[in-house]
Amino acid sequence: MIHNLFIRTICTALLLASAGCRQLDEEGLQTEVTIRLVMPDSRPVTCLEIRDETSGFYNINTYERTAFPTPDANTATVRLRRGVYTFTVEAEATYDDGTTCLLRCADYNQITQAITWVREQESIVLLLKSVN
Repeated sequence: MIHNLFIRTICTALLLASAGCRQLDEEGLQTEVTIRLVMPDSRPVTCLEIRDETSGFYNINTYERTAFPTPDANTATVRLRRGVYTFTVEAEATYDDGTTCLLRCADYNQITQAITWVREQESIVLLLKSVN
């Protein structure tokens, strides 16, 4: 009886430890990327709406696609699996005067331009260019 209780206790402890290790390993494989978006001109933007269908990160190692985060005051943060990424951001900017403009940064959308993120925290500055 005591022997069975001891074995159950050991098995439970091993299961809990392995679950904790898996969670730690998954967290250890993540990087937090801070993105600062630079507008093509100095006009004040009242709204910057990311186009989900054309914006995102593509991990060329795992083939995972992650949506581009919604920026707040031209800054956004996203958690990604560590690896090599290509990405594009496309957004519609609405300016103070009511005009709109399509903006894009596709500087890193080819494998030859891919960026490797392997540290716990990374950052990048993206210059948005006017498309229209």
